[in-house]
Amino acid sequence: MTTIEKMDTHANETQEIVNKVIDLWQHEVVFSWRWWFGVTISILTWLFWIKFHNKESRYRLLLAGFFVMTVSVTLDALGVQLGLWSYRYEVFPTIPAYVPYDLALLPVVIMSLIQFKPHYSPIKKAFIFGFFTSFIGEPLIVLTDIYKMENWRIFYSVPIYIIIYLLAHWLTTRKEFIEIN
Repeated sequence: MTTIEKMDTHANETQEIVNKVIDLWQHEVVFSWRWWFGVTISILTWLFWIKFHNKESRYRLLLAGFFVMTVSVTLDALGVQLGLWSYRYEVFPTIPAYVPYDLALLPVVIMSLIQFKPHYSPIKKAFIFGFFTSFIGEPLIVLTDIYKMENWRIFYSVPIYIIIYLLAHWLTTRKEFIEIN
């Protein structure tokens, strides 16, 4: 069997598994309380941000938020694909990441922390964010049975969250923005 034939065989097997996951999602996940929890968190988080964000800093904060979304979805999908963790009650069955966390909760919390007490040390904020998210946020989502750690430990997440926060903060402090003519 050639490399191309092997890859085609694996692609077909993957498609069969995806179809089974979609079928399971349609019959047992969608509209369950855990699914509604994810949808509600996604909506309420963004409504909070719309109501309370600093309007003068909107675009700088959104730059940080979109950066966080991109990094978190990428890392989350990579972790799922590598078997480090898994999700059981996704809002969307075909995205290998937990959308309420990656596209709502994480970016909005980071944007809010950047905005709140802007002169407070970003390093201290990053460490607080990293520890709270890892040791409180992740265990809470594990308790709901939405998230399962396979080959991952909570303390592995701490430096990742710290770095994500610091990079997002750094993006909001750039003075290189110029006016477009």
